[in-house]
Amino acid sequence: MRITLVAALVLGATPALADTIEAPATIRAVTLFPQGAQVVRDIEIKGAEGKSAQGPHEVLVPGLPKGTDISTLRVSGEGVQIGAVSLIDGRAPALSDQSSAQIKAAQARLQQAREALANSQDQVATIRAKAQAAADQITFLKGAGTQLSDPAQLQAMAQMVGDQILAASERVIAAKADARRAEDALKPLQEAVKQAQAALDALQNPAQDHDVLRAMVSGTGTLTITSFVGNAGWQPTYDLRLDRAAGQLDMERFVSVHQATGEDWRGVDLTLSTARPGGQSAPTAIYPRLARIGPPMVAQPLSKSLSRTAGAPAPMRTEAAMTDTAALQMQGETVTYHYPTAVDLRDGVDDLRLKLDAKTIPVNVLAEAVPLSDPQAYRVAEGKNETGEILLPGPANLFADGALVGQTHLPMIAAGDKLRLGFGAIEGIRLTRTMPDTSEGDRGFISKSNARREVVQIEVKNLTAQDWPMRVIDQVPYSEQDDLKIETTATPPATETDYDQKRGVLAWQFDLPAGADKQLRTETTLSWPTDQVLR
Repeated sequence: MRITLVAALVLGATPALADTIEAPATIRAVTLFPQGAQVVRDIEIKGAEGKSAQGPHEVLVPGLPKGTDISTLRVSGEGVQIGAVSLIDGRAPALSDQSSAQIKAAQARLQQAREALANSQDQVATIRAKAQAAADQITFLKGAGTQLSDPAQLQAMAQMVGDQILAASERVIAAKADARRAEDALKPLQEAVKQAQAALDALQNPAQDHDVLRAMVSGTGTLTITSFVGNAGWQPTYDLRLDRAAGQLDMERFVSVHQATGEDWRGVDLTLSTARPGGQSAPTAIYPRLARIGPPMVAQPLSKSLSRTAGAPAPMRTEAAMTDTAALQMQGETVTYHYPTAVDLRDGVDDLRLKLDAKTIPVNVLAEAVPLSDPQAYRVAEGKNETGEILLPGPANLFADGALVGQTHLPMIAAGDKLRLGFGAIEGIRLTRTMPDTSEGDRGFISKSNARREVVQIEVKNLTAQDWPMRVIDQVPYSEQDDLKIETTATPPATETDYDQKRGVLAWQFDLPAGADKQLRTETTLSWPTDQVLR
């Protein structure tokens, strides 16, 4: 049994508790986090039947989940004074009220089993007493003296004693055999007593599949227990409906709620919170980065390198490597959602889906294309999270023009942060990308000359019946070496260079009417010293 002390408050110089009250708790409210839940239970403290609850007494609260974390347990009271509180993992103490019909029936069965065993034990004792009496008779006969001198009388006396000893010995043997059989017959009666006692113990002092809270209290009123459980949580799911004509994204949010805490939640007041009590609560520590210089390393043949390093200790890990850690899990303010009606959620069975709310987000819709990889454009919506609250990660169904066009996983988007979503391919907007004036365009080619010219031709065709704002994205080489000179000319000029903070990435934005086409062209010249090669 594990008993952990939570708090102790002196209630007075009371030598012992007046009574013990079993008071099962009712789960009143649950606050669900993405991982874990805070559970609030209420217990009405009343006196035991026929007794007053004003004096100090012990309250046993069964049904807490197995493995309840004592560090998260909080007990408060209204109308009651709380003394020592402990959490019991194992058998709960026996209750003072032992008058239930089940307990009385178990006590009667135990008494019957004990009486049957006692009767059989009495029979065994009687049999053994007969055996002992016969043995005592043999001892007496063997020690009995005689004053007879007549040989005939002496012979008759000896014969009589011998016959009686033989008869007594036979009785001893028979009695011992009867005793053995009677003792064998005791075994099922002893087992019956054992089982009856176990059944009574199970009612009076039951083994617990859950933890039990034991509190010493005075007075009558409400006891409130707040605890944290880890095996529960919620995740948002989204239906995202793009309305291009209205320039808006209609977002309908749902939540998937689950719990496997070892108990059912019936009619609870449910609140959803975006907080993560079990997550990172402070920024990641950063460590100094030490830079060093030294002579260049001379390349060694593999066999020599291995022979030099054989048996050498592994190189020490530098402090700079410790900076490669995960970012914070949460950003923005904590948001809570209170569900308006009572919720039932069974242990480990239900994966309940509840409707949360609906939001509308203004967006710009355009056709975006990457002709280097894709022969068609894609419908893209861009905007900001103007809901005023964080959007948690979760699966999303994507709808465009009323039709389901795809599924995605919405990332975490803080309030006011950028939002960007793709809503499927636009098959009617086709693209081709060619390199008509470049003969050496294969990837991995090594050139021995000191100059190279690349020409890329992109053609965009709108075969739909709608006008589309377009964004076409392509790449050109860039250099980080002074000796490698790169000059690029784009026709028409790119709307944005280093698009999305990526060097060498160009983006053109323009309107493409229905049935129209557009030509884009880049010409790039690369030059380098003659003693170098382009890789």
